[in-house]
Amino acid sequence: MNQLAIAAKRVLAIDVFRGITILTMVFVNELAGVSNVPGWMKHLPADVDGMTFVDLVFPAFLFIVGMSIPFASAARLNKGATLPGIFNHVLIRSLSLMIIGVFMVNSEAGFNQSAMALPMPAWTLLMYAAVLLIWCQYPRHAGRFTSTAAKLMGVALLIMLWALYRSSGGGGMSPQWWGILGLIGWAYLLASAVYLLALNATSAAFHVAILAGATIAFIGLFFLLGTINSDSAVLGFVIENNRNHTHAAIVLAGALLSTLFYNAQLSALKLRSAVTFSIVSGLLALASWQVSPISKIWATPSWALFSIFFCSVIFAATYWMVDVRGRTRWCQLFAPAAANPLLVYILPYILIAAASLAGVHYRPAFFDSGLAGISWSLAFAFVMMGITALLTRAGIKLKL
Repeated sequence: MNQLAIAAKRVLAIDVFRGITILTMVFVNELAGVSNVPGWMKHLPADVDGMTFVDLVFPAFLFIVGMSIPFASAARLNKGATLPGIFNHVLIRSLSLMIIGVFMVNSEAGFNQSAMALPMPAWTLLMYAAVLLIWCQYPRHAGRFTSTAAKLMGVALLIMLWALYRSSGGGGMSPQWWGILGLIGWAYLLASAVYLLALNATSAAFHVAILAGATIAFIGLFFLLGTINSDSAVLGFVIENNRNHTHAAIVLAGALLSTLFYNAQLSALKLRSAVTFSIVSGLLALASWQVSPISKIWATPSWALFSIFFCSVIFAATYWMVDVRGRTRWCQLFAPAAANPLLVYILPYILIAAASLAGVHYRPAFFDSGLAGISWSLAFAFVMMGITALLTRAGIKLKL
């Protein structure tokens, strides 16, 4: 195993942070359809210079993806994998996230249902059935033949749904904006490539320096590409998807904080490292704010750096509560989301599509507004967690 890699293990503080983030994500997604709620409980418009806690949920998930990269890499290195082999695995996972993200985006907007052979809710349910078939973690007793046949059936189903899709413009499916999962896929791919290259560093300090430098470089690249106009198809694609670079910076920052906390050569200084990390990210956020407005939609550098700052503070508090003080009984509340995050995320979309196909409104009208809607959204998030816990116990777990 590479001496710079973190020991392969589960870290409760990271699992709790992940669970809290996923629970909050389901809550705010449901709350988005509720009217008459305070502005700080909604995403701010793209052209408003600021952010709410809702605008922190997506970058928090990116940050946690980054915190998990060192542990996932270590686990594969322990099994004898090479760095190119690990990158191939990362590439497959990233493409999987992009595929699911694109299908989800096209199920939500831009379709012409009248030109399709299936009503959109049915198309959506079949799409999620394909996702479950392809990316479900099958038990060993199912056998390789059964799991392979199920995955191939899922692939065939996705291809059929792609062929049946008709957009409002008369064409077929398109990436549109990649979707949340697709954006995570791009950021994970870019950040993982840097992290794996950094494992070739000659010392832990050099390894950390590469991660920190690459994080700043991704932020700088966002600024640079914002000044360029190009007719090149490749460069034009990179410019059009410039927010991938600030997203990747957030993921790398998470990997950096994990390294500072859990690398054996550095972990003795974790308290000092956490304080330094938070102060530096906060100062950089304030500095970038002078030249870049805060905007989650535009994925501006100031938004990314403030997100990194807040995430580092939240994780440090979680670590202190769980690992230092040993207060762990409450952590079980977030275990389902930590163990099966992708299923928790897509489960509400499956429920909504099923309700639409049945011709019913899954949220009673009384809960469409105000405090009642907020209460519903919170209860809805916990119900999704409970259902996920039951499905996980039944052996249904999504793993990319």
